[in-house]
Amino acid sequence: MTEMLTAEVIPIKEKEIIGIKLQEAGFNIVSIGETITIGGTPEQFEIFFNMKLEKTSRAVIPDLSNSAKMEYYRPLTVPTIPEDFRPLIKEVLFPEPPEYF
Repeated sequence: MTEMLTAEVIPIKEKEIIGIKLQEAGFNIVSIGETITIGGTPEQFEIFFNMKLEKTSRAVIPDLSNSAKMEYYRPLTVPTIPEDFRPLIKEVLFPEPPEYF
């Protein structure tokens, strides 16, 4: 099964148009609100945003020695907004899972 991840796109303007263009680029549109949440494979993100991702994990509850681990991807390099999207997208973020205390 192919792994999927999501990212938050911070739009400059015209969220609906950006959503359509990102969908045409092969991403799934998860939601459109203040940000646009898009989904895709790690490879899609690496190619589209000319970046490198690393799969990593952290304990769900850090102080428990037997806590479950949550896997996620984080950028090793800064995502680059493609030229055509620069007037539309301010930034793309890859949120990390929350830590529980």
